[in-house]
Amino acid sequence: MAVSQPLQQMRFGSIKSCVADAHCLKSERPAPRFDARGECVVILLRCPVLHDPNHNPIALPDEAATTAFAARLAHALLPGLVVYLRGDLGAGKTTLVRALLHALGYEGRVKSPTYTLLERYEAGRLHLRHFDLYRFRDVEEWEGSGFRDEFDGHNICLVEWPEQASGLLPPADISITFGILQDGREIVLHAYTPAGQKCLDALPA
Repeated sequence: MAVSQPLQQMRFGSIKSCVADAHCLKSERPAPRFDARGECVVILLRCPVLHDPNHNPIALPDEAATTAFAARLAHALLPGLVVYLRGDLGAGKTTLVRALLHALGYEGRVKSPTYTLLERYEAGRLHLRHFDLYRFRDVEEWEGSGFRDEFDGHNICLVEWPEQASGLLPPADISITFGILQDGREIVLHAYTPAGQKCLDALPA
């Protein structure tokens, strides 16, 4: 796909990403494309990737591994982070959010916001917002539902299917990209802002 300059193209995993030049953040943004499975294959980022784009994937072979990673991430989270969760249906995005909330001490039921689009939580003195935008279609609903107000610099916003609200969401601080393997799942982490980089640098070994 031809993309007008100053966008630069690169690949990681099964996803093709266009990263804008840091000196021209208002570059033209073509609409995302979707493959036969409905997966977004072009992701347009408004900030340069700070975290190594060739960062080794983290294997999550089972639920115990997902829980262990969630505990690591819980210790590194910062208020105000915007985290994009990317991957196919069933890749484990909601499972990770559930494990993350439990790692932070949340004891209630963690529901998938597939139909409500948003669930709100308080855990470990943090305010978390879990978006699932898979069914989001109505741009007017974004303003009418007050979704924009949730990105207030204090809430931690975890957003599944962010490409469904392209042009409405603020840029991500971090993205977590899920891949489905024969023997489980894997994730790749990327930081796009200094706050995102600080979080990934703070992940316990």
